[in-house]
Amino acid sequence: MIKFLKSTYLILSGISFVLVCGVLVLFIFAYTPVGMSYSPNPVFTLNHGNITTEQNFEVVYSQQSPPVLNGDHLDYYCIQLEKFEFQSPTENEWIFGKESNPLFSEAREQTSRMADIANCFDGETNAESDNVASKIWSINVRRNHIEGAVVIMFHKPTHRLLYVSFQT
Repeated sequence: MIKFLKSTYLILSGISFVLVCGVLVLFIFAYTPVGMSYSPNPVFTLNHGNITTEQNFEVVYSQQSPPVLNGDHLDYYCIQLEKFEFQSPTENEWIFGKESNPLFSEAREQTSRMADIANCFDGETNAESDNVASKIWSINVRRNHIEGAVVIMFHKPTHRLLYVSFQT
């Protein structure tokens, strides 16, 4: 009887060890760069901006944060477009120049700093320049500051699109 209990204990211990190791490997794979896969063709950036995907475009540079448990991230794509045309035009979706809403203005400024707007827009540093249009997809605000946003900006002279998504 003791031999049976000892054998059962050893078998169950082995199974539980393998299960714990498996869960640990899955956890590490899911929340580290090892488990990440990025699309070299970020069509979703064009879709978010309602920009036609039937065109040639090229990713100039990008950054994708590794996944973390609390959702904090900074992802951005600088994309060279062939044309700035919309899939289905909607009024006031894109705003060139200065924003009338101070929250939108701050979101444009903050995201442009995070994604190095000057690098993407050939030296342009003003996110509210008359040459820069933006579409504010979403903003996450906590009382006095922006905690997250998805902002898409287009630079008319370079025909480049800067997609920025962040959460802190």
